[in-house]
Amino acid sequence: MSHHYLIPALIAGLIQGVVEWLPVSSKTMITIYFTVLGIKVQNAYDLGLIANFGSFFAAVYYFRAEVVKTFKALRRPFGTHYYSRLLRFLFIGTLATGVTGLPAYIIVRHTFSAIGGSAAMVVIGILLLFTGFVVRNKERMVENDTRKADENRVPGFGTSVITGLMQGLAGLPGISRSGMTITPLLWMGFEAKEAIRLSFMLDVLALVGAGVVPLVIGRGGIQAVAQLGLTTTVLMIAVAAVVSFLAMSTVLKFASRWRTSTATFVIAGITLVVALLALSGI
Repeated sequence: MSHHYLIPALIAGLIQGVVEWLPVSSKTMITIYFTVLGIKVQNAYDLGLIANFGSFFAAVYYFRAEVVKTFKALRRPFGTHYYSRLLRFLFIGTLATGVTGLPAYIIVRHTFSAIGGSAAMVVIGILLLFTGFVVRNKERMVENDTRKADENRVPGFGTSVITGLMQGLAGLPGISRSGMTITPLLWMGFEAKEAIRLSFMLDVLALVGAGVVPLVIGRGGIQAVAQLGLTTTVLMIAVAAVVSFLAMSTVLKFASRWRTSTATFVIAGITLVVALLALSGI
């Protein structure tokens, strides 16, 4: 085990476990955190994605009853039963996520390698500002939402595609996955709590995809794990899994009431100031 990164790995797991379920980008928080500690920004970004494995295990266990029923719906994927329709939403949304998510990851890897750490942090700060505006818009829609939840309603084909495409954009650092998925569901008329639940359900497959991609494309994830240490990385994932499970019920209960856009704007501002000072040599 790399004892040098033992405590940072524990803290990164804690960040992943809590922030994943908020409209704040967990991978970005981990990227900034590890970069400040001296890990190359490309590796820090990949570690932020790999940490998603922990939240994946937590989400599968938390939604285990729905996961099992959705798997059973594979016997009748085109049926009108709720879980058949949910299966189609998850399948279509996940495919659409790959359409935007894979190119986003490849672009980020090449960009970060070309521009270096300080310039990369400027990019992250700008994208955080964008997320802040998206989340602020989502918060306003939630506050004005007076509709009642329809637990049997599932997004149709068009909404599934749009939600999946927007989720894929969360492959970019600074972009919040939940902010990008809850927002289109609200646009399409879903009640706030139901939009949050559907977003979390769609996140289950996205989490494992986010963890796998850096390990199989371009060896970036392998290099990142080598710098942090294999055992230390596994520890980070384990902490993320435990904290994610403990945090999910609380976040699901209060997520529609929390205002996180202000925190996102503050983090974006700090990131930009520090990065610009580093670029100017101050």
